[in-house]
Amino acid sequence: MIPIPPSDFKMGEEEHAHSIETKGFEIAKYPITNRMYKKFVESGGENAPIHWVNGEIPITLEDHPVVNVSWHDAINYCAWLSETAGVCYRLPTEAEWELTARGANCTTYPWGDSFFAENCNCWEVGVGWTTPVNCFANGASDFGVLDMVGNVWEWCSSLYQDYPYDAQDGRENLKFDDWRTLRGGSWLDHEWGVRAARRLSGDPNRPSHNTGFRIIKEL
Repeated sequence: MIPIPPSDFKMGEEEHAHSIETKGFEIAKYPITNRMYKKFVESGGENAPIHWVNGEIPITLEDHPVVNVSWHDAINYCAWLSETAGVCYRLPTEAEWELTARGANCTTYPWGDSFFAENCNCWEVGVGWTTPVNCFANGASDFGVLDMVGNVWEWCSSLYQDYPYDAQDGRENLKFDDWRTLRGGSWLDHEWGVRAARRLSGDPNRPSHNTGFRIIKEL
């Protein structure tokens, strides 16, 4: 986990850029991997993702981000891990995710304002599937967090609603069964799709072969 200090930053180049204040938190350096998720499956917390073979991680994919998990699967993982570790873990809000990806200088990509395909697992690289979470060291954000863009879209806790972002307007209510925000782009996305401000909506009940998640812990 990597600490992110309290910040006041400019959120959202997609539409209606606005200032956001966030409290300090710790965020996982990598998305949750198949290896990590297997412990959750083995505990009886959830069924194995559909691309696993007979309930087992496909060979060589242990350190790839887990995919084919719904938003509810990710929420359940956080609840299980919190109970197991005795520490409260959760999905990042959309604002926390974007701060981690863009840094204090609000760059277009985690590494800066110019696109370099070799810095992330995107369409231009041509891998055609996920990659291990430690493959793209040059793509780290200012905070040293990896895979913030490319590889897999990441579930956020936030409902997909219009800007400006307001954590008090109901979008962080986990009980609403409506479409949630995805961030970061994936191995299927081109240069435009892996910008750190890029956002997408996702059905919380539907897993996808290019969608995973990472977790945070409040300080």
